[in-house]
Amino acid sequence: MPLLSLSGIHPTDWVEFADDQPVDEGAYAAVSAARLAEDGDTLFAAAGQVAAIIDGDADGDVLAPYIDRLAAIWINFKAFNDGRGFSLALRFKRDMGFKGEVRAIGKVIPDQAQFLARSGFDSVEVAEERVAAFETALSRYTSFYQCTINGDMSVAHRRHMRADKGAA
Repeated sequence: MPLLSLSGIHPTDWVEFADDQPVDEGAYAAVSAARLAEDGDTLFAAAGQVAAIIDGDADGDVLAPYIDRLAAIWINFKAFNDGRGFSLALRFKRDMGFKGEVRAIGKVIPDQAQFLARSGFDSVEVAEERVAAFETALSRYTSFYQCTINGDMSVAHRRHMRADKGAA
């Protein structure tokens, strides 16, 4: 499936390894959060880079011990109407200080494209037939009422700034 960049970074090509599959030496290895928790030090020693795959409904704290060593985190949306993955991305980026790529995988829809970008996702995996719809959705709006992880100012904040300057 194609990968779309939401933040301007170029998504890395990863090899997804099953929990029972040995990781190739030096590989850019994407593994489940459960496997990482079970075998983290061995994975970091063998792989060139490690990405963790975590479900959107999982407890993000399981990745906390590895957050400084992970190169990427993939958040799997099991259903398009479950927004917990957005909260996870925000927690990893803002609260845990994660600097690597956060990727959305699974059941995401074009209507969520801007929410993904604004909550800290760097890339999204989409079906080939939905690429154009995602790209259109990303450019649909330029102003927002909610704050974003990337520092864009909300409409309310801009209004308050104008009001404060006018009062001076």
